[in-house]
Amino acid sequence: QNPKYFTEVRDFFKKWGSYCNFTEGSYDYEDFWREETKKCLNGFTYGGFYIPGPFYYFLNYTQVEKKDDVTQRRKRDFPDFKDIQLEYFLYLERARKEQKGLIFVKPRRIGASFMSGATVSHEFSFYQDSKCYIGAFQKDLAEYTMRMALNNLNFLDLHTPWGKERNPDRHDHVIARYRDKLEDKTEVWQGFMSEIESLTFKDNPFASVGKSANIFIFEEAGKFDNIISSYNI
Repeated sequence: QNPKYFTEVRDFFKKWGSYCNFTEGSYDYEDFWREETKKCLNGFTYGGFYIPGPFYYFLNYTQVEKKDDVTQRRKRDFPDFKDIQLEYFLYLERARKEQKGLIFVKPRRIGASFMSGATVSHEFSFYQDSKCYIGAFQKDLAEYTMRMALNNLNFLDLHTPWGKERNPDRHDHVIARYRDKLEDKTEVWQGFMSEIESLTFKDNPFASVGKSANIFIFEEAGKFDNIISSYNI
């Protein structure tokens, strides 16, 4: 199947700098984003070939680091359509349907951290009250994947109607919420209430005690000295 049929909206963005040319608030504008939301949630099928919603989101609404062919410098661009990435998102979808965990054994340099970041930013953006955690043995590894997720969210803020106010909005913890005042001046939290947090498990397999998650990612499991006890807890 030709991948271009699954990346038409991002190709439009690369050419014109926006995802559609409809006036904000118009029927066509609302209809366009309603259909894109459905694709990100339910997946997209073309010519009998199906890709999961998070993979559609990854291809069209996130950016990864690439090397420029001319300057050889690193730059941000949309990801290529790769079979191994499709496989990851298909297995992820299956694991969630069967309520199982997923161990992903992979080669280097396939953009795994970007896929992990996209997985949790997708959950944060489309599922109200969702909670996602990114855990790693070393703090820098958890923060690296967290940074990928935050980059995704910032991109959505700039270019889509899916952006959400965040408080707190830290490098290790974000919640989609904002403070509001009731008529009696009482301050309350309002908003989507989805959440992403990064955790460090070095010398502390109990870092996730008491936390219930929609998605929990153990990053770089091969460097996790206490992976079994951390996972079991």
